[in-house]
Amino acid sequence: MLVLVLDGGFVRLGMWQLGVAEHRSAPLVGGSSRAAVAEPVERVLTPHTPFPSNASNRPVTMTGTYAASGQVLVTGRRLDGVAGLWVVAPLRVSASGATIAVLRGFVRSAADEPPVPAGVLDVAGTLAPGESPPTSPAPLPPGRLASLDLSVLVNAWPNPMYNAFVFATAETSGGVAVALPTTLRRVPPPTGARPLEWRNATYALQWWFFAAFALWMWWKMVRDASQGEWRARQTREDSPR
Repeated sequence: MLVLVLDGGFVRLGMWQLGVAEHRSAPLVGGSSRAAVAEPVERVLTPHTPFPSNASNRPVTMTGTYAASGQVLVTGRRLDGVAGLWVVAPLRVSASGATIAVLRGFVRSAADEPPVPAGVLDVAGTLAPGESPPTSPAPLPPGRLASLDLSVLVNAWPNPMYNAFVFATAETSGGVAVALPTTLRRVPPPTGARPLEWRNATYALQWWFFAAFALWMWWKMVRDASQGEWRARQTREDSPR
């Protein structure tokens, strides 16, 4: 009976981990986000609060100034099959005084990193939650990150900070579009589903393996006990009286 209870628990844990994997691989863009009208970011987010569950890929606008320093490069990125880096700059939003990370674009190498535009800008884009820390972080030069981990940036950038970053789609100054350097390309916001979260899917398989192993051990113990009783009975029957 105990084996069956444990087995049921292992199966349920496996189903739970599989559900987590499927939830994390859910589409980044909900119907409401796709259809939403762009709003000022300060109406959608509050600094230092969790990222809203329905805010992924939500269009937002913001007016502010980029910090002259603080721009970082996120390594290990690809765009249209080309390896490179993300260029992420801190924008101080005029309406709130808080900082938000803006993914300005993609460059092939660190040598192509452009300076941030000067002056007050109007930036349009879509929201995204910060990325998880890298599983196996390696030392990187200053100004480089292996993932867009906002917990690292909050300690490096001044002012309160929004718990989100923005895929910039347009930057304008006085109603005139800011020209991008030829080395910088916009990164299109994600519009599909993430791949299955394999770490949690693997955990599910492990729990199911434990369930199968527990059943096998129970069957083996029952079989050995039965065989032991049969041998003992045979020995009693064969022994001289």
